Amino acid sequence: MFTERQQQIIESAIRIVSEKGIQNLTIKNLSKEIGISEPAIYRHFKNKFDVMKNILVYFGIKMKPAIDELKKKDNCIDCIVNFANTQFKILSANHHLAKVIFAEANFQNEEELKNKIFLIMNNTQQILNDKITSAQQAGEVNNQLSAVNLTRIIIGSMRFLVTQWTIAGNMFDIESEGNRLCTDFRKILEVEK
Repeated sequence: MFTERQQQIIESAIRIVSEKGIQNLTIKNLSKEIGISEPAIYRHFKNKFDVMKNILVYFGIKMKPAIDELKKKDNCIDCIVNFANTQFKILSANHHLAKVIFAEANFQNEEELKNKIFLIMNNTQQILNDKITSAQQAGEVNNQLSAVNLTRIIIGSMRFLVTQWTIAGNMFDIESEGNRLCTDFRKILEVEK
């Protein structure tokens, strides 16, 4: 999807926003960070806004393996646990990206960016909700809670853990903590026998 140079620009922009804040993401600072001229950046992106839009596209590409776990025809609970664990693994390897994406303030001032992140969130929520709904109908998942609320519990818990991790400066192992969280997801989702 992205050329090597575009990916370098996006990853540098992510690092700047993560380490110095959104206000420090300028084409000038970006060119200094990469060591190329400003016109070289403009050959790939129209402006800072275009870079920010493509950070969201980049995030979607990075998260695709996690979303793909939800789309598998395997056991629903395994798919959900694999989705969560894959997401934690991806974010662990891309901690700057996690910090940028999970700080909503980075996207709040631009309607198009806000809509794009809302679409990403809704898409994930819908896929997970549909997975849980069909599994509940098949008797594979606890139906004492609505699929909507189970989806919110799962996504909300994951989001909270990632936010804690980014605020703590990545001082704990998100994959291990995520694995423990997934153990509890199993308990919530399993049908009582």
